[in-house]
Amino acid sequence: MSHFQGIETSEEELHGCNITTVHIQTEEAAKTLQKPVGSYITIETGTPLSRHEHIERVGECLAQVLGRVLRPHYHGKLCVCGIGNRDIPADSLGPEVTRNLPLKVLSELGRDGNFREVVSFETGILGTTNNNTEVLVNGVAKAIDADCLLLVDSLTAKEPERMFQTIQLSTDGGLSPHMSGRKADWSALGIPVISLGVPMVIPTSTLFPDRDLDNRLFTSVGVRSEIEAAGQIIAYAILRVCFPSRSEVECLVYSGLNQNSVPYGFLLELGDEKKEPV
Repeated sequence: MSHFQGIETSEEELHGCNITTVHIQTEEAAKTLQKPVGSYITIETGTPLSRHEHIERVGECLAQVLGRVLRPHYHGKLCVCGIGNRDIPADSLGPEVTRNLPLKVLSELGRDGNFREVVSFETGILGTTNNNTEVLVNGVAKAIDADCLLLVDSLTAKEPERMFQTIQLSTDGGLSPHMSGRKADWSALGIPVISLGVPMVIPTSTLFPDRDLDNRLFTSVGVRSEIEAAGQIIAYAILRVCFPSRSEVECLVYSGLNQNSVPYGFLLELGDEKKEPV
């Protein structure tokens, strides 16, 4: 661990993933790094998310990290917001995650969780709604009396090696809509806002710095597979954190429910294998 002028960094390994955490503790340090005060966490998986044979490994790593971030807000009402455009594969991570969260099923089962209630919704996009995303999120958060927000969105990578194989979290108050390039203002919400995302695109100018490419973004033809893998991994981690009485197997099945449909009755018959809370 290192500490320098209001900036504290640490590194660790969990479930085979490398984790780097940067804590920006002072306004002076925030100005130096041009980031708000808060914690910035990067999970490096080593290979693209779609190539992992067992999502539990990365999912358990993310669950442990996410549990640390969300623990101060346990017992409140958590709202998971899926940001992005479902019709553009590289920008559809947020909607993919929310559709993989069968929260109504789990609430009907009635077991205690780490939160008083967990809800989710998709925000839509400015081009369709004609409303800035943070305005819509603010309205929903106030209407449902949310205590904490978890925003999930596709991110833009700064280096090619970060695409598809890093998961990034921050507690700095929210995401900017990375695909649009517009800077969002989350300060009006008045509640803790945590962001989580995976880089799915990279500026083409980063790959070809000598060409004038008008701020175009590059992604892979296989981005849909990466979105599906990341969507299930993140949903799995959210379920593990929110419903610690559910086993790894149960959360794995629930998080893949919309990709591999099975009767709900089968889910109710899953074993009651216990797992330590994350």
